[in-house]
Amino acid sequence: MKKSKSYHRLEVWREIGWSEENLQALKREVEMFVPLQGQNQFKRMNILLLGQIGAGKSSIVNTITSIFGDYASHKAESTSSDHSVTRVYRQYQIRSSTGKELAFRLCDTKGIENGETIRTEDIQRMIDGEKSDMEMSEPAYDRSYRSKFQYWKDKLFGFAQWMTGWIFRAKAVDINKRAYCVVYVIDSSSLDIIHETVENYFKDCRKLIKKNGGIPEIVVLTKADECSKAVKGDLKAISYCPNIKMIVQKVMDKFGFHENQIFPVVNMLTDVRVRKETSILFLMALRQMLFEGRDRIHELVDKKEIHTDLSCVRIV
Repeated sequence: MKKSKSYHRLEVWREIGWSEENLQALKREVEMFVPLQGQNQFKRMNILLLGQIGAGKSSIVNTITSIFGDYASHKAESTSSDHSVTRVYRQYQIRSSTGKELAFRLCDTKGIENGETIRTEDIQRMIDGEKSDMEMSEPAYDRSYRSKFQYWKDKLFGFAQWMTGWIFRAKAVDINKRAYCVVYVIDSSSLDIIHETVENYFKDCRKLIKKNGGIPEIVVLTKADECSKAVKGDLKAISYCPNIKMIVQKVMDKFGFHENQIFPVVNMLTDVRVRKETSILFLMALRQMLFEGRDRIHELVDKKEIHTDLSCVRIV
């Protein structure tokens, strides 16, 4: 009891409303979200998930599905092993408990392993909406894992793919297939031992995002309960736990994100139904993804990069 009181005297680094009223308000905001007002052709916004193996990308899909479906979902296969379960690029449509399709999809990708990543060309195609549910290309490797000949062979193959895509970009791409927010999923309990290849890969992805005109980026820090006994005992401690604040600061220093881009969460693994506190943490992160993604869409409309008419909504 004394320990709990001492924690509550600590400075709150993030204000979080833990009430049932706030939970329902967050759910309503997400359920009523539309990517572009007055354009029924723009049905949904895609959110691209990138992350290391075992960080919990697929668990994020399952937890969010469970929040709106009111049951424990296992839509996306997940694991805690050292090898990625997700071998394909998969787009997951989220539905409410009544079966209504919500106006966003979560796009799961293969987990990043030590020395093994996803080709940046593939990520570009995911952002551009040129890939739907599909088998992932052969993964890219760090130079130290392959011969120089194979490395440059892969580079040449990737360049050929890029040129082919560029030549055929004159054809407009359906904007319902594009990604408008990129989410980096990081295991907060292993941040200090994150592999150099994974760290450099995230930094390369950030450079790619900047080349795309600044697509919104969000960080989801999973397994926050494994970083603090206080959080494990009471999820509300996330808002004032010094260990969580320290991890958030490390992510800021390591990757250059702002504090309000980083969201610690606790994945649903053993509960039959999602706890209120778990739901609130995920919904706060999801709302930020949706609202920043919508801002990106409005920016493209203002720049005339998205053209709309009565028959179609397309980007050129």
